[in-house]
Amino acid sequence: MEVEARLLRRSDVSQIVTGWNLCLPYDRISRERFESIIFDDPNYEREGNLVATWNDKIIGFIAAVAREETAGLDGAGKAREEDFGYIKGLFVLKNYEGKEVKGCLLEKALRFLKSKGKKIARVGEYTGRYFSPGIDIRYEEELRFFLDNGFEKVDVEEDVTIDLNAFQPTEYQRLAQQRIELMGVAIKSYQTKFFDEMRRFAEKLDYPQWFPKDWELHFNENCYTIVAVSKSDIVGWARFFKDSERWWFGPIAVLKEFRRKGIGTCLLLEAMLQMKTLGAPNVTAGWVDVPFYIKSNWKISRRYIVLQKSLIGLDTKCMQAIRGLKSSDT
Repeated sequence: MEVEARLLRRSDVSQIVTGWNLCLPYDRISRERFESIIFDDPNYEREGNLVATWNDKIIGFIAAVAREETAGLDGAGKAREEDFGYIKGLFVLKNYEGKEVKGCLLEKALRFLKSKGKKIARVGEYTGRYFSPGIDIRYEEELRFFLDNGFEKVDVEEDVTIDLNAFQPTEYQRLAQQRIELMGVAIKSYQTKFFDEMRRFAEKLDYPQWFPKDWELHFNENCYTIVAVSKSDIVGWARFFKDSERWWFGPIAVLKEFRRKGIGTCLLLEAMLQMKTLGAPNVTAGWVDVPFYIKSNWKISRRYIVLQKSLIGLDTKCMQAIRGLKSSDT
């Protein structure tokens, strides 16, 4: 029996989630999270999502996204990312790694990205719906696999965490509160009456990865939002939410002319106090500006390596251990 590769089907999700959680224990996912990141990504294309099967059993999976044109269908792409395609996730069950399945899945995904005009394949820092901002440094075999296949390390990203059980505002945070009060800035929970001000804030901020096209349709769903208000204008914004049993903070942003005045610190503080009231034992912020959080006593909790590979002159010599896509895939 040969290993075969075919396009992802929705009926595959349960098997994929089980395999993913076995192979990637630091990035455990639910069915709902998988479907949200893959199928609900506006940039999703069937050809970029493949499974490897052995006797009808799913033994591997890879997800790639091209984000065609510069902005992509999510409107979140930037000009400097125009040549980038992304590997969003990859795993092969341990008992089948020796069959070169992982290498062939990767090669097929790279060919897909190149066919879309991409010049660079990147693992990490995809600003659309992503599983992680890179590869956790604890996945030593995964990192070695990509390095052995021509990728190079280009960046490091980090998550931060704080224990809220015994948390009390620090002197640094209290001073920030005093500063913004003197400026006439107030931190408030978002209300629908702020919608017009929120729209103006999003336009001024110009961060399409956080406020993509049609963001208004689903704003404030499944999350808590707080804003910094100066007179009648929103000048800062942050959100936090609970995903399964974990609490997450972010994104957070302050208009350029209002930065370095303590507003971001106060938004973060208000979110921490609200989460503590809601019973959150701790909270994590992913893929962040670490120094900003360290000032409020957060600690680095995870590190990720970002990798990339040039697709110019891509060698497409896939091993024969895995067969190509079947035309009957649906």
